[in-house]
Amino acid sequence: MIGVQSDFNYLLLDESGTGVNWNFTGIMDELSFNLETDPSPAEWNWTDPERWSSFWKEASASERTETIQYTKRNGDVIRLRLRSIPSRNRHTLILFSAESSTSGSDIPGLFLADPELRAMLFQKSANAILLLDPERDTVVENNATAVRYFESETPEALRNRSFPSLFSDSSFAEAYSSLKTTFTETENVSREAELQTLRGKKFWANISFRILSSSRNRLLLVQIKDVTEKIQAEKSLAAHEANLNAIIENSEALIWSVDKDYKLIIYNSRFESMMRKYYGPTLEPGRYVFPEGVSAENIRNWKSFYDRALSGDRFSVNGTRPGEKEGETVFSETSFYPIADPKGKITGVSAVSVDITEKKLAEEKFRILFEHSSEPHVLYDENGIFECNPAALNMLRCRDKNLLLGKHPASFSSELKPDGSAVQESVQETEERALKKGSYTFERMYKRMNGELFPTEVALTPMTLRRRTVFLAVWHEFTERKEYEDSLKRAKEIAEAASKAKSDFLAMMSHEIRTPLNGVIGTVSLLEGTSLSLEQKEYVDIIKSSGQNLLILLNDILDLSRIESGQLKLEPQPVSAASLSEDVVGLFRSMAEEKGLKIESKLSSTVPNWIVADPFRLRQILMNLLGNSVKFTEKGRISLNVEAEKFPNDKLRLIFRVQDTGIGIPEEKLELLFKAFNQLDSSTTRKYGGSGLGLTISKKLAELMKGEIIVKSQVGRGSEFSLSILTEKLDYKVPAGIQELHSKNLARIALVSIRDVSLREQIKKFCERSGFSVRIARSGGDVIRIVSEEERIGIFLTDLDLPDKTLPEILDELKNSNPNLRLTVILFMENEFRNSYYMTTEGLFNRPGFKIFMMFKPILLDELAKNFDKAFPVQTVRENRSGNETQKLSERIPLKILLVEDNVINQKIALRLLSKLGYSAETALNGVEALSHLEKTEYDLIFMDIQMPEMDGFETTQRIRKNDRIRKPVIVAMTANAMEGDRERCIEAGMDAYISKPVQITDIESAIVHLFSS
Repeated sequence: MIGVQSDFNYLLLDESGTGVNWNFTGIMDELSFNLETDPSPAEWNWTDPERWSSFWKEASASERTETIQYTKRNGDVIRLRLRSIPSRNRHTLILFSAESSTSGSDIPGLFLADPELRAMLFQKSANAILLLDPERDTVVENNATAVRYFESETPEALRNRSFPSLFSDSSFAEAYSSLKTTFTETENVSREAELQTLRGKKFWANISFRILSSSRNRLLLVQIKDVTEKIQAEKSLAAHEANLNAIIENSEALIWSVDKDYKLIIYNSRFESMMRKYYGPTLEPGRYVFPEGVSAENIRNWKSFYDRALSGDRFSVNGTRPGEKEGETVFSETSFYPIADPKGKITGVSAVSVDITEKKLAEEKFRILFEHSSEPHVLYDENGIFECNPAALNMLRCRDKNLLLGKHPASFSSELKPDGSAVQESVQETEERALKKGSYTFERMYKRMNGELFPTEVALTPMTLRRRTVFLAVWHEFTERKEYEDSLKRAKEIAEAASKAKSDFLAMMSHEIRTPLNGVIGTVSLLEGTSLSLEQKEYVDIIKSSGQNLLILLNDILDLSRIESGQLKLEPQPVSAASLSEDVVGLFRSMAEEKGLKIESKLSSTVPNWIVADPFRLRQILMNLLGNSVKFTEKGRISLNVEAEKFPNDKLRLIFRVQDTGIGIPEEKLELLFKAFNQLDSSTTRKYGGSGLGLTISKKLAELMKGEIIVKSQVGRGSEFSLSILTEKLDYKVPAGIQELHSKNLARIALVSIRDVSLREQIKKFCERSGFSVRIARSGGDVIRIVSEEERIGIFLTDLDLPDKTLPEILDELKNSNPNLRLTVILFMENEFRNSYYMTTEGLFNRPGFKIFMMFKPILLDELAKNFDKAFPVQTVRENRSGNETQKLSERIPLKILLVEDNVINQKIALRLLSKLGYSAETALNGVEALSHLEKTEYDLIFMDIQMPEMDGFETTQRIRKNDRIRKPVIVAMTANAMEGDRERCIEAGMDAYISKPVQITDIESAIVHLFSS
C-alpha cells in the first residue's frame, strides 16, 4: 500500500512487524530507508536496535509511548517520539515525529486514507470528533467521545444533525457561518465557543476545523475539546482580579509597587492623586520612584526599605508623610512586601501606606488616661506585665515599677473570692471568657507587696497592640464596700436569728398558752353538757367568752407573725360569695339585734354565684370589719353590700362595702387604724376593748389577695370600709360536703386515672373547679404508689381496666397494704357492662372501706356533679345535742381508740369529749408508752399529741408506719402546735388528719366521720 500525503507521520504494521501503510511527510528525506524496499523497521538504522525490539514487543499488545534515537543519512542522530495504537485486526499503528517537531498532534491525513484507521483513531481519541458534510453542515460520522460529550443515547442519534444546532445560541452559529470561509486543507482553524448537548446542557469547548479532501470525497473534520473548567477558571480569575483592582483603587491607603531598579510598576488612584503634585505630569509606570527635589538622606532611607524587602523581608515602619492638604503632615504606617515571579525569584516590592493619625492620637489619649487614671491599670501579654500606671503601683504598695514588669497579674491573686469561696476558673479560662465576650468582670482577693489581702473587682479587656493581642486589666478595690457588705450580712444574720428566736418564742408561747387554754375551754364545753343553775350557766358563759377571746387574740398574734415573715399562704378554692356574706352577717345578727341595730346584706346582680378565693381568710376579714361595726355602733343600721367589676384577662374585682351609723373616726386618726397594737385613744380600749390587731391583719390579708381596704368616715355619722379583692368567676357549684372537707383541710386531692385524653382533661378541670388538687395516674402501679404516698386523697376517678391492672385488683392491693384505708371511688364504665358481673356484690361492691359510685359513658358533667353530692354529704355536727344523739356515732362507727397525751388535764378533757360521743379510750403519756400499747393491742384510731417527753408525736408516727408488725391505725394529730407549716409536718410524718388545740367536740366528730364514714 502506498503512503498518503499528510502532515501526520505514521506507520501501519501487520502482526509480523512489516509495514503495510505509511506516511513520512516532512522527514522522509532525513531517514536512510525506504519502506517499499525495506518494509521491516527492525532492519532500520536504530542507534539502539534492542530498544526498538522491546518497544515493538509491547506495542502490538497495548498502547505505548517511547522516545528512540535514530541515525540519519548524514550521520546525525535524531530523537523520534513513538506512540503505538493496536487495532482489532492485529495491525498496529505507530505515530511518530521528530522530538522537536510539532506535527503529529493532528490526524486529518488518516481519515481519508483508510476506513479501518479512521474507526480506530475515532475510538482512541480523548476529544470528540465529528466528520461533517461541508455543503450541508450535517454530521456524517462521530466517535464515542462525541456521543458522551453531547449526551446522545446512540452514535446514530448525532448523524445527519445540523452542526450549527449544537451551539448554545444563535450568535455562535452566525460566527460559524462567517468562519467557514477560512477553512483550508493545509491548517487547522480553532475557536472557543459554547455548545449544548442534546439534553440542553451547556459546555465550553475548543473547536478545531480542517477540510479533508480526496479524489472521491470532501469532508470537514471537527475536533472538540471540553474546556469548561478552563473558561470558568479564567472567569473566576478575571472576577478576582477585578475585585482586587476595585479594592486597591477604592482603598484609603496609598498602594504602589517598584521593580529592582526602583521604577514604578503599578499604583492606585490614591497614590496618584497624592503624589501627582510631586511628580508632575511625568507620573507613569516605569518612572523612577523618587521625584526630583527629594533629599539624598530621604532617598537613602527609602532605598534601604526597598532593598530590605528585595532581600525577602516583610515589615512595617512608622513615620510621617505629606497629607492631602497643603503643608499637612500625617502619621503613617507603611508596610513593604517582596514580589516574586512563579519560580520564586524576587522581582520587585509592593508597598502599602496607611494614615494612622487618628490611631496615633487615640493611643496618646489612652496613654494620658492610663497614666493619670485614679483606677489601677495594667497591660500584660503572655510574657507578663509590660506597663502599669501609678495607681496600680500605689494599690499594690510597690515603689519600683520594675518589680512588677514581667510578672503575671495572677501572681498577686489569692485562691479566694471576696465572699470566701474558692476560685473555680483558671487564668486561661478567665482570659478565654474575656476574648469571647469582649470584656469580662470578676472578683478576687489580691495581695499587696506586703502580703495584705484586699477585695478587688477586675475588668479584663483584650486589645490589639502592634498587631498582637494583649490584655488590659482595670482593678477596682472595694475594701470599704466589702466591709459594708460584711456588716449588712452580719446584720442580716442577726435579724434572721432574731426572727427565728421570735418565731420560736411565738411557737413556744402558742403551745404553752393553748395547752392550759384547751383545759379551760374543754372543761367549759363539758360543763355546758351538765345540769346547771342559771347563775352557774352565767359563770360558764363568762369563762367560755373569756377563753374564746383569748384564743382569738392568740390566733391574731400568730397570723400577724406569719404575714410579716412571709409564711402565710392563701389557699384559693371555689366560694359562694352570697353564702359567705350571709353566713358572716348571720353570725352577728343576734348581737346586733340585742343592741337594737338593723343588720342586712345586699348582693349586686353583677356578682357571680361562685368565685375563687380563700374562704377562711376572706371570712376572717369580713368578720373583723362587721365585728367592729357592731362594736362601735349604738343605734341605726349596719349593711354589707357586695358588688363586682370586670377586670382584664377574665378577672373580677369583688368589692365588699361594710357601712354603719356608728361613732365615726376623725380624719387625722384614720392613718392609725391599720397600725398594729394601736387604738384611736386609750378611752377606746377601756370602753370597747380589743388588741388593735384585727384591722392590721385584715389590711395585709387584702393585699395578699391583690386588693385593698379603703376607709371613709365622719365623726358622729358613721363609717364605710370597702374591701376589694381580685378573683375570677366559676360556673360550677361545689357540693356543700366538699366545701366542708376543704374548710377542714381534709381530702384535698383527687386521683384521676382515665385513658381517654379528652375525658381525662374534662374530669381534671371539673375536680380543680371543685377545689381539689389533681394527681394523674397512668397505670395501676401509679395508683398504688400515689395512694401510699398521699394521705389526703379524697376521691379516686378511674376506668375499669388500666394498662397493667383491673380496678378490683387495684382495690385488693390497696386494702392489703393498708387495712384502715377509706377511699371514695367513681368508676367510669362502658355501656355493655351494665348487666355484667362487676355490677354484682361479689364482682365489685363487696369491698369494705371503699365507697364506689358507677357512671356509664358518655359522661355528663351534671351527672358527675350529682355523684359528687352523694359522695360528699354534709356532715352536720351540732354543739348542743342530747346524750342519745351522741351515742349514735359510736354505735354507727365503733372504734378502738388510743389517746397519746402527756398533759393530764388535756388527757381528761379529751377522754370526756370522746365519752360524750360514746367512745372510751386507752391512754399513753408519750410515744414510748404508745408503741408498747401497739405491740399488745390493735387500735383503729390514735389521737396523737406532738410535744411529749421521751418520744414526740412525729417520731412515734414514723415508727408506727415503718413497723410491719404493727397494724396500721388511723392517726390524728391533736396538738397545741398551730404555727404555719405544723399541719403539713404532721401529714408528712404519716398522720391522717390534724386538730389544733383547744379541741372542740365538733372537731373530733368531724374527723371521725370523714375518716371512717365509709
